[in-house]
Amino acid sequence: MTFRNHRMERFGLAGIALLWMTGFSAWNASASEVTTAGSVEAVAPSQAFRVDLADLERSYWLHASLGQRTVANYWFASEPVTEPPSRAQIAQAARLLVGPYGANRLYLMYHNEIPAERAREVFKIWREVTPPEVELVPALVLRMYDKDNTLVFDDAEIADWADFFKAHVHPKRIAVYDVYTRPDQGPGPAILSERFPGGLIHVGQQPATRVEPPFAAAVQDTWSGMCHGTRNEEDWLQPGFGDGTLRAWVEERNAGSHPIAWNLVAVAWDYEPTERGGFPGYDDARKNMPLPADRNRLAANLILDTARPEVMAGFSADLFIIHANSRVEERDGDADAFYATLREGRPYRGYFAEPFHEIAALFRALRYGDAAALRERIALNASIDRAVEAPSTRPSRP
Repeated sequence: MTFRNHRMERFGLAGIALLWMTGFSAWNASASEVTTAGSVEAVAPSQAFRVDLADLERSYWLHASLGQRTVANYWFASEPVTEPPSRAQIAQAARLLVGPYGANRLYLMYHNEIPAERAREVFKIWREVTPPEVELVPALVLRMYDKDNTLVFDDAEIADWADFFKAHVHPKRIAVYDVYTRPDQGPGPAILSERFPGGLIHVGQQPATRVEPPFAAAVQDTWSGMCHGTRNEEDWLQPGFGDGTLRAWVEERNAGSHPIAWNLVAVAWDYEPTERGGFPGYDDARKNMPLPADRNRLAANLILDTARPEVMAGFSADLFIIHANSRVEERDGDADAFYATLREGRPYRGYFAEPFHEIAALFRALRYGDAAALRERIALNASIDRAVEAPSTRPSRP
């Protein structure tokens, strides 16, 4: 199979390895050290954005369990639970996620894929090993994705979990993960909202659906808009392709009042069957391909230029989908799947590495309010190179 438009351009796999070997201090370089188009204070007016980039959400969704196989109580209740991570494994994952991967918030998913008592220990460890300025937001899956949409937790369990999370993980925010935006989530959202008033977030909100009470904010899925088009200039940016779709979604949210974080994408659909990258009619982990290079930066610029500042929460990325697609034998296999690399504290160098590390570079640019790096692809790549060359002892911004 030929993989079109998915070469590890500019920094490549060797570059990613070099970034890792130079140490985490490189990621604390100030904005002036990691840009070639001028400091943050000297950004050209044409490059400026209407929001403070450094204040935006930079989040990832992933399982707190970092489980290799996390289908228990997600697809099927009969599946065996996964093995909980050790303290060292969680610490290594957190170090990657908030260091070179640039996060200031993590949505930690849970759906009884590990026993409750062990899960409580895992969540406590996440909070203990993650810098206090980084938000950890528990994200419960309330209904399975089986044919009956079976409830994962009963009312008492949801209340107990809410009380636990409020005391040990986050006192103000909690999330519900649902990528189908099913209107009936049972009594769970009301129970959670009662304990987290104004702090309930929907992770996985679908386009053309309303953010309904008791949800106060959402992370929006963007997959089809991000994927539609094999090439950027010739396809994605053309009328009838993904650029126009994504723009329409942002304009739709501008009419609302709820803060929205927009999902950036690493895993695209299979581009082989169609000439210009239309949906092939299936979503198959054995065939899904990396999102074309530079697509995430183009999308981030579109969103930042189009979104009304009052409802522009920031950006997010789904690490669960990278793990699920990377672990198949046709891609990286279990040993090098995304969660496996997090547990072991090593940078992901697998099949979806190029678009993922583009997201991480965008998050680092946002961390430093670096508009120049977001505007120009060469500046974004230069910021990666310069971060290696010019480490700093200055603490990073949350």
